[in-house]
Formats: sequence, C-alpha cells, structure tokens
Amino acid sequence: MTIEEMRQLLRASLKPKRFRHSCAVHDTALGLAAFYAADRDKVAVAALLHDCGREVPTPESAARARALGLAPGPIECAQPILLHAVLGPWFAREKYGVTDPDILEAIRRHTTGGAGMTDLAKIIFLADMTEPGRDFPGVEELREASRRNLDEAMLLAYENTLRYLLDQQLLIHPDAVAGYNELVLARRAVKGAAGDGSAQKTARDAAGKPLPPGAGEKIRPATGKEKKEYGK
Repeated sequence: MTIEEMRQLLRASLKPKRFRHSCAVHDTALGLAAFYAADRDKVAVAALLHDCGREVPTPESAARARALGLAPGPIECAQPILLHAVLGPWFAREKYGVTDPDILEAIRRHTTGGAGMTDLAKIIFLADMTEPGRDFPGVEELREASRRNLDEAMLLAYENTLRYLLDQQLLIHPDAVAGYNELVLARRAVKGAAGDGSAQKTARDAAGKPLPPGAGEKIRPATGKEKKEYGK
C-alpha cells in the first residue's frame, strides 16, 4: 500500500479532527526527519498512522484490545485513552499492511514513551506533541528543543507530561517513568565523565606528568532532588 493509499484509508477511518492532526504530525515529523537525517519513508508511515488505533472509540478500546488478544495492562485499562497506542500496531499491520518492526514500535510508544526508544520513535513522539495544532504552556520551548537534540527534547517532553499527570491526579504509565529515568541517568553519566576528565587534566597540568591509573578520581556528592521547571 502506498502512503497516499494509506492516507485515503485513514481519512475514511478517523474523525475529521483526528485525521487533520495525523496529517499535521506527518508533516512535522518529516521536518524532524530531515533535520536528523532519519529514514523519511519510515517516518512518513509511522507519523501518518500513529493514531490509527483511534478508529476504535475510547470506551470500547479495552474490550476490543482483549478481543484481539493484545492483553492491555492495568494502567491502560484504567486510563483507556492510552489504549489506542496498544491497538495502533495491530491496525497498522492488519489494515494498512505495515510489517516494519521499527514503525510498529514507534506507533506503540507514541503515547507513553519508554526506555530504549529508537530515533524514529522519538521523532514520532515529539512530532505528536509539537505539531502546529498543539497549544499548551511550554510547547514553544519544546519545539525549539526538538530541533536541537532529540534526547534533550524527550526529557523536556517527559517533564511536561509527568507534571501534567501529577497535577491532574492521573495515572503515570511505568514506561514513561522508565524513559525519563533512562535519559536522566544518561545525562548524569555524561556530566560525571566530563567532570572526571576535567579533574584529571587539572592534576596532570599541576604535576607536569601523567597520573597513575585511578588517581585524580573524585566522588560526586549527592545533590538531592534536582529542581526542574515544567510547563503544560
């Protein structure tokens, strides 16, 4: 099935507002794909179909997922708006003929995120949050971050989403927590490595000769809970 055939089938399957959103995510994602030199064809399909599971009305989504053998988890069932991302890969494969595992995974992750996401999945996640129709406090900052660094933008997106969910007393999917924690740990590791390198360079400069193995290492004190600014 060509991308244009997918577009026409999607138009017939979704409500007009949801279809317009899907097209806007498609266009936004292609812009990010060009910026990050990602596979344009994969991005186009994943972005266009990211909400294909929304053809099932939200109140019916848990029963439909079970009927299809998709085994939705307790968080999705309690907060069923998340279930369209569970249904999406099934519809993408069975209705639109998509078999590429990277595309299916990007569709699956576009609501909650998660650890170990590919660049493709991150692009779809961010395009969904930053397409021109999105309007929430902090969206412009997120749009700017999405064109600087994917992981920086993902971390900001998680921060916005987690704060919103906490403020609304909604459930937080463990995949979102895992994705956030992965990026924070990676950032700390980079900062720690940079700090160790700086300390060893200073010691070498002072001594005028190389340090023996293990010398110049420092223990980074605990910083406590980091202060973060959120907007949603």
